[in-house]
Amino acid sequence: MKMVRNARKVVSVGALTALMAIGVASGAQATSASGTAYFDNGQPITANMWIQPVSNGGCGSFSSSAVMNVSPNWIRNTTSFYQYGVGSISIKGVNVSGSGTSNPATLQWTNSNGARGSYLSGTVCMGWGAFYLGADVAATAYYYGNLRTASARV
Repeated sequence: MKMVRNARKVVSVGALTALMAIGVASGAQATSASGTAYFDNGQPITANMWIQPVSNGGCGSFSSSAVMNVSPNWIRNTTSFYQYGVGSISIKGVNVSGSGTSNPATLQWTNSNGARGSYLSGTVCMGWGAFYLGADVAATAYYYGNLRTASARV
C-alpha cells in the first residue's frame, strides 16, 4: 500500500512538472491579458489583448477584443501600443480601416449594429531603437442605460 501512495506522488509530481513546462513554453509564445467590468444588471464586458513578443525593432501579431454576452447599444475596442526606446511604432494589416505611426499608436473600432463584440488584429512593429513593445485595450459599451469600460495591459 505504501508503494502505491509513493507511485501516485511521483506521477502527480511528474504531471505537475509537465504542465508547468507547457505553461512556460506557451508563455514564451505570446503575452495576453484580460479585464472585466460589470453593468448594473450584472452583465459583463471583457477586454482581451494578445500580442507576440517583439524585440530588437521587430514585428509581431496582435489581436484585441471588446466582448459581451448580450447585444449592447454599441461596443468599442480602443487598442493602443506603447514602447520603451526610440523610433515610431507602425501597424500593418489591420482588419479594419485605420493605421497608426505615432508613439503611442492607437486604433479604434465601434460596432453599433447589434454586435456583441468589436475586434482588431494585425501586425505591429516597434521602432528601430526600442527595446520593449506593449499594448493596452479598453472595451467600452453602452448598455442597460449605463456606460462601462473594462481594460487590460500587456
